[in-house]
Amino acid sequence: MNSRKVRFIPVVLPLVLGAGAALGGCAAETAEADGPTPSEATLVARAAEPPDDVLVLGSTDPAELALTSSQAFFTSAPVVVLAVADDEEARATAAAAAVELAAPVLLVGGAISDGGLRTELGRLGTVAVVEVGEADAPPGQEEGAEDEAPRRATLGDVDGVDRVLLDVGALGVDGTVDPHDLEDVRAALPERGEPETLTEVLALTEPGSLDAAGGPQSAAIATARAAGAVPLEVPGGDPRSSAEVVDAVAAAKALAVVGIGESFGEAEDLAWRLRTAEAGALLPSGSQLVLADGVRYVAVGADAVTRSLVAVGEEARSAAVERAQGAAGAYAEVSPDEVVVPVLEVPATRASSSAGPDRDYSTEIPAEELAPLVDAAEAAGVHVVLRIEPGRATFDEQVAEYADLLARPTVGVALDVDARRPGEGSPAGTVDAAEVGAAIDVVAGVVREHALPQKLVVVQRADADAVRDGADLDLGGGEAQVVVQSTSRNGFGERVREWGALLDGVPEGVVGGWTTGSADPARDVEGVLALDPSPRYVAPAL
Repeated sequence: MNSRKVRFIPVVLPLVLGAGAALGGCAAETAEADGPTPSEATLVARAAEPPDDVLVLGSTDPAELALTSSQAFFTSAPVVVLAVADDEEARATAAAAAVELAAPVLLVGGAISDGGLRTELGRLGTVAVVEVGEADAPPGQEEGAEDEAPRRATLGDVDGVDRVLLDVGALGVDGTVDPHDLEDVRAALPERGEPETLTEVLALTEPGSLDAAGGPQSAAIATARAAGAVPLEVPGGDPRSSAEVVDAVAAAKALAVVGIGESFGEAEDLAWRLRTAEAGALLPSGSQLVLADGVRYVAVGADAVTRSLVAVGEEARSAAVERAQGAAGAYAEVSPDEVVVPVLEVPATRASSSAGPDRDYSTEIPAEELAPLVDAAEAAGVHVVLRIEPGRATFDEQVAEYADLLARPTVGVALDVDARRPGEGSPAGTVDAAEVGAAIDVVAGVVREHALPQKLVVVQRADADAVRDGADLDLGGGEAQVVVQSTSRNGFGERVREWGALLDGVPEGVVGGWTTGSADPARDVEGVLALDPSPRYVAPAL
């Protein structure tokens, strides 16, 4: 899928028939002049393939969203259904009728001017509108309701466009339009050919929107369904967020996807998330998000190389994997309803007391020397975080050296701020938030390039001031789950007090990581789980 940003939110000016105006950047003319007439073409509703492989209709206004959906999904529509924008019952009836009639829904009396709606009728070549509302009172019974006119969605008389009433009360408890009312509407409409609808197009919707018959997005969703798009509810606007959605997206192999609702964000962000979902790889969390609800990660330390920087043998690798599994198993035994993921924290670069050939006071272990341990962990269902001890190097440049290993779904990074050597006016053990953000950006690039599930990025620091301007930390677009782990050496009581303030002054979305008082994170499982909040990332003191 491409990732071009597309936004179908026109600037609608007050319009009248016969006047030219700008709508969505195009000249708009009268209804008669803008669309085909019955003599020019057969009356057929024709769905439009979305102009981009990935499109987001992100307006929060029901009328605006309905219009953009019509623009995105139909090139012609001889029949259009109209409902009053602020009438939930009318929106529900219109939505149900539109699917039956293969017609878009437009909302009257909302953020879009009547002139703008007439322009859309002209673009669609509409010859009849179905006005959802109340019927006129029978002759002689007009009084009794304060002489109020029946409420009805209408644009008034439009040349060449017939008006057909659908009673707002025609919607049954089962969510369908009464067959007799629908038959009467069909009989009053001009004859039309079979609609030309879409195949292999997904319409992603926000949770609950499909069950909210007259909800704010109901008109837009109904238009998508009328055009042939298949709706799919997506929690949080992120197709990576549940196994069911990942499976559905992977199976659909859609030619185009449209997100309906603001939670889907920008089209380019939705595009890479969809590519990840299409790849279908799931994390132990049961989704493609690292720390989904009910998931905890428990880490142990492991060396991938000997002191001479040669890869450790198979026995040492097996022992490391078993220690990780054992530590995770201890937490799973106490909390059997949780998913506990074992993790190996593996030093990839090591801070050094000597400058070394590159003068950065850090020794980089070649990726090929780390690969055997990563392979063993991956085969056993154990995640790996590569610990980066930068010396005077920057985190982002060192993380980039391990891009090939990061291309594996189960490999993340731990940024050891404590291992920063002093230099260029910066004290030891401190780093700018911008540098941490640059490292996150490197990880994000790998995730997007390889359509990978979300990755762990653990920021290890001894105190809150270690990351300067932490409130400005750029977390990226969701490619990584950032964990801030305190490595304070204070006593247990003090560390518990620090735990409550660990996330003060950091952006929303960061998760706290707990460091145990020993190299064995399973030494005091119940004590760790008693912390408030309960840590979702537990690591040993190394």
